[in-house]
Amino acid sequence: MPHPRPGARALTTRLSRRDLLRRSAAASGALAAMTLVGCNEEDGGGVSTPPAEAGGTLRFATSLPISYGLDPHVERATGLAIFPKIYGYLLHVDPRDDAVVYDHASGYEQPDHTTLIVKLQPNIYFHDIPPVGQRRVTASDVVASIERFRDNPLVTDKTWHTTILDRAEATDPETVRITLKRPYTYTLGELGALAAGAIIPRELIEQNENIAINAIGSGPFRAESLDVSSGAARIVRNDAYFRAPANVDAMQWQVFDAGSRLEAFRRRDVDVIPNRDKNEARTLAEFSDQVDVASEPSLAYLSLGLRVDRPRFTDERVRRAIDMLLDRDELIREVAFGDGDILGPVNPRLSDGFWSLPRSEIAASRNATMSADERIADAMRLLAAADAADATFALQVRDLPDLVDVGALVRNQLMRGGVRAEVQVLPELQWFLNFRGGQFDATLISHLPYESPDYPTRFFYSKGIDGKANMFGFGDAAIDTRIERSWGQTGEARRETLLDAQRLMLDARPMLQLFTGTGYTSAWNYVRNRGRAHLGSMAQYQYEQWLAPGAPGRS
Repeated sequence: MPHPRPGARALTTRLSRRDLLRRSAAASGALAAMTLVGCNEEDGGGVSTPPAEAGGTLRFATSLPISYGLDPHVERATGLAIFPKIYGYLLHVDPRDDAVVYDHASGYEQPDHTTLIVKLQPNIYFHDIPPVGQRRVTASDVVASIERFRDNPLVTDKTWHTTILDRAEATDPETVRITLKRPYTYTLGELGALAAGAIIPRELIEQNENIAINAIGSGPFRAESLDVSSGAARIVRNDAYFRAPANVDAMQWQVFDAGSRLEAFRRRDVDVIPNRDKNEARTLAEFSDQVDVASEPSLAYLSLGLRVDRPRFTDERVRRAIDMLLDRDELIREVAFGDGDILGPVNPRLSDGFWSLPRSEIAASRNATMSADERIADAMRLLAAADAADATFALQVRDLPDLVDVGALVRNQLMRGGVRAEVQVLPELQWFLNFRGGQFDATLISHLPYESPDYPTRFFYSKGIDGKANMFGFGDAAIDTRIERSWGQTGEARRETLLDAQRLMLDARPMLQLFTGTGYTSAWNYVRNRGRAHLGSMAQYQYEQWLAPGAPGRS
């Protein structure tokens, strides 16, 4: 039976996929979907019911640039918060519980393990902007968008599109048929992903329009202005949106440097600001009792990657010693101000730890129950036995201040055991190319907030995250077997397979997880219905915020 809970885009609720998968494992093996309802709870800024005369401009500050404008397939910075409100999607998978959230889709069926048939709602229209006009969204737009993502040379995270997807077809204006090369349980997540799932009008794709500056979608807002050089963007309400219109007239984003960002917030020139860390959030809360701070357990995390085919790291004892020398408690205390947690290959914040190993098991794999001195002594014995007591290697780090700080702390921790890591700070593009190409001895990795166990476990797959090669030079047949088996499993069977695989990953150590933290956002308390119940990318689809009367953005 339907049951309501907070969600995005005012949708309706059915069974969570994980619950149904558990039942179907004993029955027919079919899948099910769930959609969500709008957020109705109080959220620190007051009740979520907006006044009769809603309106105004909700203003966001950020220090991240808008890298590729509003092209959803390649944008990876501030645009990630903007384009989900412009474009429509078939559906999403909620990382909290694997629930499937319908957007433009009305439902789907899975006649066999490699076929998925998705039905679109019949009366959804694109924004009334040339060359598209207020045309109906059809299955051919969905197919064109999937193929553009697959074929776009600037897209780097298209493993599903290039290794799992066989073809996507529009069998009629309201039906998309997806055929897979093999059973793959994460297919729904790929179809509804923040970037890959955005539905772009086929005219823009066929005419090779610059979508970065000519964004046309079918979401609750439409693009009004964008200046990539200054980092300013503004979107305005789409009154023809097929659900209830937005509660504000517009939303806008402005990029600031660190100091001016905070000052703009204090002056109330902006309404919402992401915080760098817990201390910054606390400082703003102390500045005024009208500042409302929200925190969210992060799905992102940090790790240390090692090329296991390089001389120093071919010996498992060396990798184990390095793992023991890394003091996660100190990293959490110094970098995250005590507000973080250890993790294994899969983040325990994902689905309330459903897919991750118990914390006790993760700690035991690193001898974390020992004192720091005992761990250092054991690590030094392992290094001596491996003839690596004076191990030296280069540690590549992206040129972001926070990551450089982490790299220095990691270097200092390893020095306690006699290991010398020479930190090499690289421009972001060079670091990325080296990372994806496996051109490093060791590298500090700032992971994206992965919303399923698929990507985190693929780092340990012999074909890597792109289905071609493992960037750490790592391969293990037993791990590969379990990863591939999990792709065709559901429910508890998949969970047990993934837990078993993660135990092998912890022992192999091509990538050493450091810690996961918490994200903070501050807003003036006249910003209401901020959608705190959402996790990860689901928060970006929330468009029902409103401004209380008297807010600066309503003047």
